[in-house]
Amino acid sequence: MYVNFFHYVWQHSRREQIIVLCFVVGSLPFYWWSLDVPKRIVNEAIQGSVFAHGQDKALLFDFTFSLPSFLGGYSFQISDGWMFAQLPYLLALSMLFLVLTLINGWFKYVINIRKGILGERMLRRLRFELFSMVMRFRPEDVRTTKPAEVTSMIKDEVEPIGGFFGEAFITPAFLGTQAITAMAFILAQNMWLGTLALLLILVQGIVIPHLRREQIRLGRMRQLESRVLAGRIGEMIEAAPALHAYGVTRYSASEIGKRLGTLFDIRLRLYRRKFAVKYLNNLLAQLTPFIFYTVGGYLALQGRLDIGQLVAVIAAYRDLPGPIKELIDWDQQRADVTVKYEQVVGAFAKDFLLSEEPESEPEPIPADAPFTMVGVRVVNGRGLVQIDRMSTAITRPGRVAVVGSAGSGRDILPKVLGRQITDYQGSITLGGQELAAMSDRAASAVLLYLTGEPYIMSGTIRDNLVLALRRAAPAPEEPKNAFERYWRDEALMTDNPIVSPDTDWVDYGALDLEGPEHLNAAIITALRVVRGYDEVYRVGMQSRLGSDVPEDIAARMVDARSAILARFAELGIVDYVEAFQPRRFNTNATIGENLLFGVSVGHRFTPENLAQDPFVRSIISAEALSGPLTEIGLKMVETVAEAFQGLAANNPLRERYSFIDDSELGEIWPKVESAWQRGQRRQLPPDVRDKLIGYALMYIEPRHRLNLMDDRLVERVLRARRSFRQFLPAQDVGEIEFYDPKRLMPGASIRDNLLFGRIRYGKAHARERLVAAAAAVMTELGLEAFIVSKGLDQEAGPGGRLLSVQQRATIQLARAMLRHPDILILDDALSSFGASEAHMIMENILEAQAGKTVIITQSAEDDVSMFDQVLRFEGAKLVSGEHTPRTTEATADMVESPHAPSIQAEPPSTETDRSHQDQEAMK
Repeated sequence: MYVNFFHYVWQHSRREQIIVLCFVVGSLPFYWWSLDVPKRIVNEAIQGSVFAHGQDKALLFDFTFSLPSFLGGYSFQISDGWMFAQLPYLLALSMLFLVLTLINGWFKYVINIRKGILGERMLRRLRFELFSMVMRFRPEDVRTTKPAEVTSMIKDEVEPIGGFFGEAFITPAFLGTQAITAMAFILAQNMWLGTLALLLILVQGIVIPHLRREQIRLGRMRQLESRVLAGRIGEMIEAAPALHAYGVTRYSASEIGKRLGTLFDIRLRLYRRKFAVKYLNNLLAQLTPFIFYTVGGYLALQGRLDIGQLVAVIAAYRDLPGPIKELIDWDQQRADVTVKYEQVVGAFAKDFLLSEEPESEPEPIPADAPFTMVGVRVVNGRGLVQIDRMSTAITRPGRVAVVGSAGSGRDILPKVLGRQITDYQGSITLGGQELAAMSDRAASAVLLYLTGEPYIMSGTIRDNLVLALRRAAPAPEEPKNAFERYWRDEALMTDNPIVSPDTDWVDYGALDLEGPEHLNAAIITALRVVRGYDEVYRVGMQSRLGSDVPEDIAARMVDARSAILARFAELGIVDYVEAFQPRRFNTNATIGENLLFGVSVGHRFTPENLAQDPFVRSIISAEALSGPLTEIGLKMVETVAEAFQGLAANNPLRERYSFIDDSELGEIWPKVESAWQRGQRRQLPPDVRDKLIGYALMYIEPRHRLNLMDDRLVERVLRARRSFRQFLPAQDVGEIEFYDPKRLMPGASIRDNLLFGRIRYGKAHARERLVAAAAAVMTELGLEAFIVSKGLDQEAGPGGRLLSVQQRATIQLARAMLRHPDILILDDALSSFGASEAHMIMENILEAQAGKTVIITQSAEDDVSMFDQVLRFEGAKLVSGEHTPRTTEATADMVESPHAPSIQAEPPSTETDRSHQDQEAMK
């Protein structure tokens, strides 16, 4: 990027700048005439200088164009004009002044609009170029870059720069020509007044910029301090769990408070300086009218200046302070923006950047081209040698283990081979190409590096799995309408990509798939390889059904209810589920669920809001449930208060009563005890009563086991259920979906829609057996893909925070299996799993990557008999890189093995086989 701001602006917006400058030049004649017309109105129309000597009419609008004398001095009559009496003459000049005012306003409108558009285009270009530069940072530079600071620079710090792009050349030209025109007009009217005004303007132009230097310095300090503050806040947000765990949040708050205080002090000094300079600038600007009124008035009284000239001078100067002030402001803004631009560009300017992406596809690297390393030496930023003069070759294809203790070269070599460390001495070549010099497209086409700390983007699980496949840039489509044409043209003018990210970027050819309809099958295959299929299926079963279910799927799901009950009966587990029945109380559901007998769609009837809802409270009161529910809530609080003392945080009893928060208990229990001590057990404050009723509505007899339900209370709840449904206002019907065995409930989970009841408490392994049986039925009915698709549609959250560590690792591994790279590097990528689970996943991956190269880090104690080559490190030294005896045999087996799973769409199998697979998987 250009370091000089004005060079950057002119290089990328020269054509538009020239067009706007033409508008500026075209506006000058009209601006001059608008200054001259008021003088003619006063002298000619009002004082009647052209109606002297008894003339009752005067000529107006006669235009003659005369050439200079050196061009021959010829004159051309453009208009002969018209004769007007004095009043029409006045009206005609006034209308002319109005027209000129409108024309000048139109010029200002066009110039400002084009300036704004120009600035926004340049801002879009600059932000995209900065983002592109970040994407070309070496991994070492990325690790030392704070994301919050980069975000602040691209989003906030370049914002004022963007506003100045359109001002860089146009504003000084526009305001400067206006000021020069007004100044020339004043000098033409009276030399002395013009000279005095010019002297004061020169003083203004010299003194004010000098005083604003300190203002610019303070502004620079504010920018740097704001950037550091943003980076520190970002760090603390990411480290929030650790800060809470260590109990150091007050220290963190103190640090942020100090930084805010420093920033406040800088801003306070900046404001004081700013308004002091503004006061002086306004004082100098108002000094000139004082001179005009005094000196100009004196000259008018002496007859050396006519009134029309004085009015014209004052009118001209009225327009002069604005441009002069704005020019001075522009000069300050220029200095400020130039510094900001240089700082931002300097922050993104690294000594080494990754190669730019080539337009053409890179040459493929042969599958048997080895990794050749000669004299490789890696030294970290503190001067510690991490790999010392290593020379070896990795034969491809093959299984390679990198063995050593923690902190040895074992942890560094995979990062070097995976291009996570590019600052090394020596040479590493792959197929004759230097590894560090390869472009991302060329390197990613052949190798894939997985770390022990996978990063998951915000979006769905599906988005994160498919992310690795979005490599096939679609061909730009021709715009279908004016909006698409406008969108494409704007992207072209700012050097932004013209292909929308909303189009399909998935490289189906790499998966040997015909199109997107087969992608789900490939994802399922990849998930089975890394043993993540069961987890996604479980997430799908727990997902909300939603209202966008195709009709054929919905019909099959309704049919699945009876099929699932029949399967439960066959397996003898039908009693594990207590079905929802309109006239029966479901003992395994909460009291609140029994009262509603449905699923809340909005927020109104959710469990946490149920007790405070006026309609629900009216039903509770009408059915005489307030007292019994309050007693149940009291018993629950009393039990928790007594039982929780001394219990560990992970005690199952705490999980059973997890809806009673410790802080709420500490607030409610003293009020309850106080009422008991006064002998007023039933006279509780309204807020406490609401809380107790809310707890009671969460009560489940088989779960909480306090023996608080009796037949009388059950009958009251069932009566309240009927009243709730009967008297629910019509406008609130959409807030709840009532249970109905003949239709689906979009607001409920898929599992609840299928089971249509609650799993009984106290049945060992009931949930696993029920879900496995239901899964088999769903597979038989062709609903497996729908459930998996629902699981894949679940949000991962920013950075994958809605997923567990194992789920994030599984997504990363499945993503790699979808890509099926020639070289797969697993750098501690299985550390999130238990030893046995990690071993099974590794075996599956090695099978799936048969005929490819897999490089895996192993500890010194691990069994490496399944590998073809073992690289052993002791500290920074490579002590051996031997091939195991099974090298040639194992490699041949991998190439020829017909059993290695490939990441393609699964071939169709019989329903019985698939059902058996799913049951085994769920077990």
